[in-house]
Amino acid sequence: MPHKLLNKCCVRTAILIDGERANQGTGVILKHEGKHFVLTAEHCIHGDTGQYRGLDPGNIILEYQTSYDQDVFIPLVLKRIADINERYDWALLEIEDPEMDCDHMDILVGEKFLTEERVYFRGYQGINSAAPRTWDAKVIDLGEDEFKISLTQKTFSQSGTQGAAAAKGLSGSGVFIIRAKTVYLIGHLKSVVGTKALNDDIHCCRATNFKNTLAKSFVDLGDIDNIRLWEKAAEKKITEEDVKSWIENNDRHFNDLLRKTKVLTSDEERAEEMARRRILNFLDREYRNHNISGWGNLISQYNETSKSFEESVRDLYTRTVGSPNEAKDLLRKLEAEFTEHIKDLVGDKSNKQTIELARHKVTWWLMNCSFDFRD
Repeated sequence: MPHKLLNKCCVRTAILIDGERANQGTGVILKHEGKHFVLTAEHCIHGDTGQYRGLDPGNIILEYQTSYDQDVFIPLVLKRIADINERYDWALLEIEDPEMDCDHMDILVGEKFLTEERVYFRGYQGINSAAPRTWDAKVIDLGEDEFKISLTQKTFSQSGTQGAAAAKGLSGSGVFIIRAKTVYLIGHLKSVVGTKALNDDIHCCRATNFKNTLAKSFVDLGDIDNIRLWEKAAEKKITEEDVKSWIENNDRHFNDLLRKTKVLTSDEERAEEMARRRILNFLDREYRNHNISGWGNLISQYNETSKSFEESVRDLYTRTVGSPNEAKDLLRKLEAEFTEHIKDLVGDKSNKQTIELARHKVTWWLMNCSFDFRD
C-alpha cells in the first residue's frame, strides 16, 4: 500500500517553449478539502535562472502513467497556479480531479522529522524520462526552511554521466517518510550538491514552506506517539550476542552491576540473569535514544536533567542495606522518583516511554556506581 501510493502520486512535468517540450521535472499529487494539487519545484516551471518567468499557464504540461511500463502518459488538466515561490523553490498547481484509482487523501504531510531517518522519493530522470524510479535515502541535515538527504543504495553517477546530469528531471519529486505503513510527505527535491552530485547529497524544500497556502493539517513526526511508531518500524532486536559482546568490552561496569544484583538476591544464577536482562534493556534503550537524538532536544535534555538529578540524590541513595528487600525498595524508590522527575519532559501519556528512559538511566547509575548499595 505505501509504495503503491508513491507510484500513483508521481507526475512528470514539462513546459512548452516555441512548441517544444523543455525543462522536464517531477511533481507529486496532493488532495486537500476536495481539491487536487500538483506540488513541484518552482524552477521546474520558471527555469533554473527564471528565464521562463511569465510563462502562460497553458504551456505547463502535467501528466502521469497508470503503470511504469506503459508508454502512454495521461494528461492532467491544470486549473490554476495556486501559488509559486521562487525563494523556497516550490509551486502548487491546482488540477482537476484526475479520477485515478488512488485516494490521495491517504498521503499525510509531516513536519519535525528526524535526522538519519529513512526516506523515499520517486521521479523521472531526464536520461530516462519515460519511466519513473524510486530512490532510497536518509535525512542527514536539518535547516529551518530546507533539509538535506543522501542516497543510501544507488548513486547518481552512472556510466560516466556526472551526477547532476543524471539527476536532472528529478527536481520536484516528493520526499516521503513511511512509518507503520502510513505515508508522510515531508518536502520535495530542489537540487543536488555540485555538478558531480557530491556524495549523492540533495537539497530539499520543507513542506512547511507551503503550509499557509495549502492549509492542510501537518502531522508532528516528533510527537512521542509518532516516534514510537517509527521506533517500532525501524526496530533492531538486541540479542544475547550483543549483550555478550558488550560485557566483554565493559567488564568493570558489568561486574559493578552484578555485585548489586547479588545484593538483591542470594541466588547467584538469578543475580547474573537479572544483570544480563538489565544490560539487554539498557542496550535496547541506548540504541533507540541514538536513533531519535536528531528530533528536537528530547535526548539532550534528558541527559542534562539526569546529571542534575544524579548529583542531588547520589548521597541519599548510596548506602549499606540490611537485607535484599531493603535493596529492592531502595531501587524501586529511585526509579519511581526519577520517572516522576522526567515525566513532564518526556510527555508520554502512556508513561511507558518515561519508565523505560528512567530505568535506562538507573541501570547506568548502577554500573558506574553513582548509585551504590552494599550488604
